[in-house]
Amino acid sequence: MKTTLTVLLIIQLYGLASCAIKQHYFIDQKKTWYDAQQYCRTNYHDLSTFIDEIEEQQFLQEAVSQTSNAWIGLNKSSGTWKWATGEVTTQISWDTAYDQPNDDDCGLLYKSTKKMHDAECRSVFFFICMNVSEFVMVQQSESWEGALEYCRHHHDDLASLSSSRSMTDALSKITGAQTQYVWIGLRFLAGGWFWISGDDLILNVWSSAGPPQCPAQNQRCAALDKNTQTWTPRDCEEKLNLMCVIQ
Repeated sequence: MKTTLTVLLIIQLYGLASCAIKQHYFIDQKKTWYDAQQYCRTNYHDLSTFIDEIEEQQFLQEAVSQTSNAWIGLNKSSGTWKWATGEVTTQISWDTAYDQPNDDDCGLLYKSTKKMHDAECRSVFFFICMNVSEFVMVQQSESWEGALEYCRHHHDDLASLSSSRSMTDALSKITGAQTQYVWIGLRFLAGGWFWISGDDLILNVWSSAGPPQCPAQNQRCAALDKNTQTWTPRDCEEKLNLMCVIQ
């Protein structure tokens, strides 16, 4: 089972400053730290990291679904604590009530206190993986299907705005759109609206009180309205700019 924790972060990724979104997944399999990292790097981006106080607080605010102590992307090399993505740590919220840290080399998030503990890397715990993504505003007009094809060919997918933080990032990019409405990865099919990424449709930023329950046949694709900053159903054949995601 994966529990999605979505966090908007200003990060430095591969040496390039960019506005990106970290999406975190609680993995209910028990592994050593190194096996957990290998799993995350194979199936996601890496073990989860939050490299400054802002990132940490944003992560912890949404870590309420964590069901057990869990490895994160923090370990000690040659006496120095580093993040799995390579950054040397500048601040760690150790669980001092439990006399942390001790003398071990890998870090985990303690469920009850939401503070950091160290543990032997060969110990087995559940763990939290992350994906990293960035939105791209495309000033090219396509139908919804054309937008989907374009994003999947040139980037990764149409953008899914499944959290308030991803909405904030999208709104910062949409100012460059040449059309009032911009295609996003939200579609009505088989009686319901869904994100093509598979994310849960929890956030409600519809232009009406909620998602249209039975939209007209030609109003079954959703776009982000640059003026009202809401989602609105549009004709899937309408030619609009599009918001892609790079993962």
